[in-house]
Amino acid sequence: MKQRFWKHTAALLIALTLGSGVIGCSGSAAAGTQTAQSVLQTTAAATVTTIASSAASTAASGSEPAAKTAVTAETLEEFFSDSDWKEVTAKDADAEIVLSGSEGTLSDSTRGSSGSEVVITSKGVYRVTGSSENVTIVINDENESGNIYLLLDNVSMTNASDACIRVDACDKLVIRLIGENTLTYTNRNDSVTADGAIYSKDDVTINGDGTLNVSSALHGIVCNDDLKLTGGTLYVEAGAIGLKAGDSLRIADGAIAVQAGHDGVQVSDSDGDAYFYMAGGSLTVSAGYDGIDVGSDADSFEGFARFDGGTVSVTAGGGSSHSQNSSVSQKGIKCDGAILLNGATVACDAADDAIHAGSDVTISGGTVTVASSDDGIHADNALTIDAGEVTVTKSYEGLEGYIVTINGGTVQVAASDDGINAAGGSDSQSSETWSWGGRRGGMSSSTGTMYINGGTVYVNASGDGLDSNGSLYVTGGLVIVEGPTNSGNGALDVGDGAGSVASITGGTVLAVGASGMAVNFNAGTQCSGLVSLSGGAGSEITVDDGSGFTFTASKSFQCVVYSSPYLTEGGSYTVKAGSSSAPMQFTSGLYYGAGGGFGGRGGFGGNSGGFGGRGGRR
Repeated sequence: MKQRFWKHTAALLIALTLGSGVIGCSGSAAAGTQTAQSVLQTTAAATVTTIASSAASTAASGSEPAAKTAVTAETLEEFFSDSDWKEVTAKDADAEIVLSGSEGTLSDSTRGSSGSEVVITSKGVYRVTGSSENVTIVINDENESGNIYLLLDNVSMTNASDACIRVDACDKLVIRLIGENTLTYTNRNDSVTADGAIYSKDDVTINGDGTLNVSSALHGIVCNDDLKLTGGTLYVEAGAIGLKAGDSLRIADGAIAVQAGHDGVQVSDSDGDAYFYMAGGSLTVSAGYDGIDVGSDADSFEGFARFDGGTVSVTAGGGSSHSQNSSVSQKGIKCDGAILLNGATVACDAADDAIHAGSDVTISGGTVTVASSDDGIHADNALTIDAGEVTVTKSYEGLEGYIVTINGGTVQVAASDDGINAAGGSDSQSSETWSWGGRRGGMSSSTGTMYINGGTVYVNASGDGLDSNGSLYVTGGLVIVEGPTNSGNGALDVGDGAGSVASITGGTVLAVGASGMAVNFNAGTQCSGLVSLSGGAGSEITVDDGSGFTFTASKSFQCVVYSSPYLTEGGSYTVKAGSSSAPMQFTSGLYYGAGGGFGGRGGFGGNSGGFGGRGGRR
């Protein structure tokens, strides 16, 4: 590996280590009433501090997975090359291009031609200065003799008929920014081929220490191959798509801001393997349609959107305070394939799903904060959280996937319907129909499975708190659910099929809510009780099991489900909510339900455990 690459690699890794500041959503995301984050921080602090460590130590699943270091020198080498970082200056120029009015002059005629089209035909370093109107710099190295470096040195270009910079053929174009540069494309005819201020048929890298301002009536920057951003400051304002790439868009460094009438960032090819990768820098997107859209029209898709580092802030469709436009997609981050959130700080505020994957969503580190008028985070297949901080401040359904697995991290969800949903039928708030195969299907399965193996989970939902259309398995961690105040839903809910169970073998769970659809755990190896106990906002809930458990409710409830490693078979305990209390006795089994039945889905079944026999529902 060449010295320059390692120099920049080391600098980027240091910046990623030190630059851990958190960005927030736009105002509409932060201003929701009683967000999950505020509730957890203000009312459940005692629970987190007194219970989390003991729950983790006694969880059957053992220790939680640690967040991994996502950006390494090897990773950067995989996605970027030495030329993407190369520092070239005016002293390195092989030729000069001077723009003046309606013409541009190339100082070395052996390297191309001058005029209203300044044509570069061979590799080298070219310094561009001056200002122009309706002049196009054309890169046409048909022999692909090597990289072409274009130094934009305080340049101003306006074009009404063609791209300001157009790449017809080359090995790679590297645009290096010096000072303040502006490219303006005013053509509104979307039938033209070169439909952006920068239009390229081949690879493009943008770097440097300067600034590039792009304003386009159509697309901002269009690259049919690989578009890489490794430095500089980039502002893009586009009537259609801001950044449009074919094979890939890769971001290693720099400050990028995009405002677009349609998609903010779009990566799409016909082969089904396009991808988005981000290792560092910052990306801010405000889009009328999707914020970041990665996909293809191919029958199958193997591409992905991967966020290893940096900060991302996306507002789509005006944000979660706006109703979704049924005729277009207005998701924050959308990918036909997998979305991997490995270490970045990501904030999405969307009128549609904030994060939506046509296959899997995996979160293994970083900070993810989302707000949506539909799903907070949606995976057509598997949604897995291994580590990191995940906060859904506003949603219809908070987390949704066919298989939902939480192994670690901190998860906080606020939802007007279900908090965490494993499958559950169609994405009912969405205008689109989804399938496990990708964008053009429909979430049609009636089963799903939820696993909570570790971490700290808080859910505040107006519908079901934890809703699995199949089974629910809890093996560890700390789970607190404030469920519905209406009797049409429950804090916990599992499928009606004969094979559906609510199983607990470790961890600590508190679930409070309305009683009409109350569900207790009915399988596993750890005691769990369901008691009739009412309280309101401000009621402190305690259990005398020796754990020191305490939680202050933020809204009213009629029943309490509690399970902890501190409960033992044969023991008797008291659950208190303010001045009210209820007994919880495990003298006849692992599962307890008190009182005489609330109706709805099961009801309380007496001292032997309720819901039929040793805990199964009637």
